[in-house]
Amino acid sequence: MKTTGRITLKSAWYFALVASICFEGLGRKFLPMIPSAAFYYLKDFVLLLGYFFFPRPAYISKVNIWLYRGFKLIWMVGLFWTVVELFNPEQTSTILAAIGIRAYWLWWAAPPIIANILNDDQEKRRAIYVLLGAAALVSVFAAVQFVLPTDSAFSIYSVVEGEEIGPTIVYSTGRSRVSSTFSYITGFSNFTVLVPTLILALGLDAREPRLRKIAFVVTCMTAAVVPMAGARSSILLGLAVLVISAWSAGLLVTRIGRRILMGGIAAGVLAVVLFPEAFIGVQSRFADEEETQSRYVMAATTVLPPLALATFKYPPLGLGTGMQQNARLPLKIPVKMEEEAEVGRYLIELGPVGFLLIWSAKLGLVVALLRAYRILKRAGRQGAAAAALSYAFLTLIGNLVFDHIWQALYFLGCGSILAEVVSVLRARAAAAEAPPVAASKALAA
Repeated sequence: MKTTGRITLKSAWYFALVASICFEGLGRKFLPMIPSAAFYYLKDFVLLLGYFFFPRPAYISKVNIWLYRGFKLIWMVGLFWTVVELFNPEQTSTILAAIGIRAYWLWWAAPPIIANILNDDQEKRRAIYVLLGAAALVSVFAAVQFVLPTDSAFSIYSVVEGEEIGPTIVYSTGRSRVSSTFSYITGFSNFTVLVPTLILALGLDAREPRLRKIAFVVTCMTAAVVPMAGARSSILLGLAVLVISAWSAGLLVTRIGRRILMGGIAAGVLAVVLFPEAFIGVQSRFADEEETQSRYVMAATTVLPPLALATFKYPPLGLGTGMQQNARLPLKIPVKMEEEAEVGRYLIELGPVGFLLIWSAKLGLVVALLRAYRILKRAGRQGAAAAALSYAFLTLIGNLVFDHIWQALYFLGCGSILAEVVSVLRARAAAAEAPPVAASKALAA
């Protein structure tokens, strides 16, 4: 498709995808006459439109597979296992089975689709502006929610079956834990962890000075509203990603490294000066040291399979794909066992064999992102390399199956990183007059 000065179908599709992910909560909140499930699955529908309307060039799919090499068979066996678990005698709901298969595998198709959309400099520039616009709106709406009274119509999280949900209050300050344009706190927290590193990295790598400045400002805005969710994990992961990004970009040695550090410091100062109560609220939650330590020590240790297998209770063959999905609550489908932690849900749904397969498939994503980091770093794409390393760090920590917002934003980011790798390899291939995958092997050697 030839790119002109006008908005193309690819640009419109990318806008629709980002909007369906980031503004789902606005639809649920202000359009209660439409079933909430319509907004939940809208992003899936948009993703499938991209799959069918924009065929991927073969070299994008080849690079995607090449980065994930060594784990394809594990992925296929994992897919097979989740299909077999649909016929588990304990699987009592066709609806949950369908939701479960979608949750495990649909968004794995996203990176090549998104890389195809960003396979043109003009389309990529527009996409960055779409992300910047979404991040700015999310940040502004979060700030508005935070300063408004807790009983304001803007402060509610969602409307489900005519019933308003939220907000949760931070009792030390009396302020709402904001959800911004998302349906729940977790969606907003996911956004503040996954998106700033992406827009900062891609924005700072942009050739256009104006775009770099806007990316810097919007990243500061997004980082400044992180404490408003009242989530300790957002603060900890945000700081970790900042350190990883700055280290990857060269800290004070490189211009991008200095900009990342400056952005982090500026965001922190901005948040403390403009919204001191947000920090007070988070500090009050950290003050419960016993609960904080138990929560995060368990989360950190159970990432490793042996500890997870020894920590949780689960049936040897699982209860069946989808039986731990949140949809079971409104559908009033009883289950014999339940668990809040993602790792525990894997074990209860799929048993230990299925859990190990899914964990290994996720490990393949870590390896693929580290390979992408190496390629981008060698090519001088410091910003994109920082994003790849940050996403590799977040892969095993994040909830890729049972949190649909984290899932969508994560694979959106992976698609953007894949697009950068493809761009580097195509340039290398053009110089060597070789296919991109052949060039990638030479680059990685």
